[in-house]
Amino acid sequence: MGNSGFGVASDARPWQFAENRVAETESPSVRPGASYYFLLAFIFLLYLNVPIVMPAFDAVHPAKVAGGAAILALVVELALGRRRFTFAAPEGGLLLAFLGVAGLSCITALWPGFAVDWFADLIKMALIYYFIANVADSEAGVRGVMWTMVIGGLVPAAGVLNNYFHGNIVEGRTAWVGLFANPNDLAYSLVILIPLAACLLVRANVLVRIVLAGIILFFAAATFVTFSRGGLIGLAAVIALYAWRQRSLVTWLLIAGAVAGGIFAVGHYWTRSESFSDIQDDSTFQMRIATSQAGLAMFRDHPLLGVGPGCSVVAWPLYAPPGLRTRGALITHNTFIQALSETGIAGFVAFFSFVGFGIWNARKRGRNRSTEQIATLARGLEIALWGFAVCGLSAGIMLTWFPYILVGLTSAARRIPEIE
Repeated sequence: MGNSGFGVASDARPWQFAENRVAETESPSVRPGASYYFLLAFIFLLYLNVPIVMPAFDAVHPAKVAGGAAILALVVELALGRRRFTFAAPEGGLLLAFLGVAGLSCITALWPGFAVDWFADLIKMALIYYFIANVADSEAGVRGVMWTMVIGGLVPAAGVLNNYFHGNIVEGRTAWVGLFANPNDLAYSLVILIPLAACLLVRANVLVRIVLAGIILFFAAATFVTFSRGGLIGLAAVIALYAWRQRSLVTWLLIAGAVAGGIFAVGHYWTRSESFSDIQDDSTFQMRIATSQAGLAMFRDHPLLGVGPGCSVVAWPLYAPPGLRTRGALITHNTFIQALSETGIAGFVAFFSFVGFGIWNARKRGRNRSTEQIATLARGLEIALWGFAVCGLSAGIMLTWFPYILVGLTSAARRIPEIE
């Protein structure tokens, strides 16, 4: 794995994917500095949605303050030689290529101003990838980010459950606010936390295991009350994949019990008018198919760079199938087609190669048992990324924070020496 940037040795080798090369090609881990703790604060504040929950803080924007402080602290650490910058190839290069394509796509976008606004958000999401890959460069660092995500996820989970129990249900679905105002986005953000909590549980003491098991059930319940079918499918996928990797009879029995309970819950407590039956007559399902058809039509007309970041919603009236009635413009409800429609074939290849290498590297590190603690974390990250991919089949989640955070963690885990 070659490094680029500050303090790279002249004999640094090109990409080396074999895990036994990690220790000799990557910089040694350093003690967490101020940049790392500001990073944790930023991630935690993403979940809190402070300006929306507490409007008095709207002028302050705590997440932006934490993010700016993190960048400033990292610059200082690099300048003082306390940390060396790594580009984390190939993921870092693929993400940079995706940014380049998205930037060019803004020029030819159907609504350039709208695309530029989304591109600015994409730059922030990319920055958090490079930040995590550089500052979470130890087992404790990766574990700390995971704990922050799991604890932070309790806030939107509690918010959606509170809305559900107070009857704040819109069209049979429940959500929260801000980043989690869409039931599909909320469900997917909770689904990816479950394998992270499960891997943190593995080597914890009894009390922490009980707490984490309770958190996993809490996330599962919150995912259920969103009544997002894509979220429930993603939940089933991560649970099944985790059970398959564990290969433990006790785990399989617990999973079987959870599945039986889930089937019972869907049958008795599903409030949404659309369920998993009569899909062909389901208007919501038909709209999802329509957005995918429209997205593919956008790609056919704009094959190289797409219609612009975020602009599938702008292009929807132009490409919507005739006779389909909707109350507004719709985004492409499939992340794979969203990438094609908004950034063209170039952006699609760059983005999914970025995610694919994240899964591949997490899979490799998870199989290497020389440092079992890191391998356990890597397995959790791999399953979380698969959860993102499964949820992405029914939601347009390319321009969200979490794939960049998860791949950043896989890049950071890959840099950790085999024996710390």
